[in-house]
Amino acid sequence: MKPFEYITAESFEAAAAFLSEAHRSRRIPRRDDLLVKAGGIDVLDRLKERLATPTRVLNLFKLHEPDASRRISESDGMIRIHPLTTLAELAASDLVKSRLPALADAAGHAATPQVRNVATIGGNLCQKPRCWYFRSHDFQCLKKGGSTCYAVEGDNRYHAIFGAGACHIVHPSNTAVPLLAYDARLKLVRHADGKPAERTAPLDDFFRVPTNPQDDENVLGPDELIREIEIPVQASGCASGYVEVREKQSFDWPLVTCAANLNDRKDPRIVVGAVAPIPWRLKNVEQLLAAEGAGDAVISKARGLAPEGASPMTHNSYKVQLVGVLVERAIRAAAKA
Repeated sequence: MKPFEYITAESFEAAAAFLSEAHRSRRIPRRDDLLVKAGGIDVLDRLKERLATPTRVLNLFKLHEPDASRRISESDGMIRIHPLTTLAELAASDLVKSRLPALADAAGHAATPQVRNVATIGGNLCQKPRCWYFRSHDFQCLKKGGSTCYAVEGDNRYHAIFGAGACHIVHPSNTAVPLLAYDARLKLVRHADGKPAERTAPLDDFFRVPTNPQDDENVLGPDELIREIEIPVQASGCASGYVEVREKQSFDWPLVTCAANLNDRKDPRIVVGAVAPIPWRLKNVEQLLAAEGAGDAVISKARGLAPEGASPMTHNSYKVQLVGVLVERAIRAAAKA
């Protein structure tokens, strides 16, 4: 591992000011010269794999911020989650379990207990893709500035079936799937004109399919940080469900995930994960549920409709069937909640 300078920020404001100064003074000659870490699960992997060779790492995990008991709260019609909240804290929160059960399930099934005790919700949303060609030092793929997506002709069993461009990555965040189903939005902070400046990004607009494979998978600026996650309180918040399928039940990445939020049929959300470069909304299924409800016949129809538009490759066509199965299971779980 290449040596680097390790800086621990005392507050979000100090961290934002540090990032702003680093970029303003052009002290960052390369894109990955300065990395930001929270729990550090993904960052440590990237350092070990030499996907990133920074000269400085900015640590947010020791910020003088609210303790665990105050990182998840409800006010002004919003459930607010601090970005340094760990997945274990989310899964154990009575507020999250009662109002956002799909999020509690997603957080509680991620990785292993040891990882969940350290991994943060902010880091989970911003982690890099897990494509094994991207992660391998032996392949100079499109994502790393090469000329070939090796997944196209190679081992593509875990790659995208929706929304892929030249690069066939899938988004690795399991918590992003229910958060998008709950219509979450992010408060982003940066330092401008000597003071913190915030903007709000709906999660629907935060993730993006990179036009250039080397671009980031979200719109977070190089000098921005996630300051807070906001989720509108819904009277029918319990009418939601989350399901996933893995090859093994512990310390494994899901093959397909799905979150369903029926939301009194006013604005149902059906989101699938591990099938596209971003968490993927099935708008055709959403429109069906909004028009016809969630009866048995409609749910069966939704199962058949869910894979519409999928473009599987040679080894991942099984995901087409899984999408339909998980959509049915998630909607049934939501309808029974």
